[in-house]
Amino acid sequence: MKHTTTCLGLLSLFSYAALAQSTFSVSATEVWTIAPHHEQDVEGHITITNLTNQTQTIRWTRTVVRITAGCESQVCDLNLCYTPPVSTRTFDMQPNQSGPIIMHFLNYDTILGAEAIIRLKFNNENQPADSVVVTFLFTSPLSNTNQPLPAATARAFPNPTTDGFWLADAEAARTVRVLALDGRQVARFVAMPGEYYSLAGQAAGTYLAVLEDAQGRPFQAIELVRR
Repeated sequence: MKHTTTCLGLLSLFSYAALAQSTFSVSATEVWTIAPHHEQDVEGHITITNLTNQTQTIRWTRTVVRITAGCESQVCDLNLCYTPPVSTRTFDMQPNQSGPIIMHFLNYDTILGAEAIIRLKFNNENQPADSVVVTFLFTSPLSNTNQPLPAATARAFPNPTTDGFWLADAEAARTVRVLALDGRQVARFVAMPGEYYSLAGQAAGTYLAVLEDAQGRPFQAIELVRR
């Protein structure tokens, strides 16, 4: 009886591990692209891969967190390129298939300083908990500086958090803005080495910490989860 119970326990553990295993992967969860104002269509690219030997149905859902008025975005998946109003679709991936996902930032009026932060969530339709979020950051160099943007290498910790966070490798940051996913700014901080950035008073949920350099240019967007 004891042996049977042990076997059942191991079987349950194995089943849980199998269910928890990811069925697909993406090549990056943060994509940062410079978008010069004279380029009307700038692309951000990732690769998505089916990690199984079965066909998987993947849904993507786009959330535009912030975008300059007059600009738009559109998504191209493995099937089609969709018009800007389309914010969610599904596509099938064949066993072990890889393919490109492209986020387009459209600035047809060549607006100087145009920028966008766009969140693209992927989930397996048959396993909704199997999901990943990719954040696309499009930054247009300002006309008053020719300096390159800082490298997007900062990390936030702890993440998830219950109250706030620190930043590592964020020496180039001068301002930290915390945005809700609907684009509202819920907090703004002057970046300081070793500073603790409090989220006290904010509801549990997902936020974006947007780092800006000394010229006020966003150069990285870090997803934060407050529990």
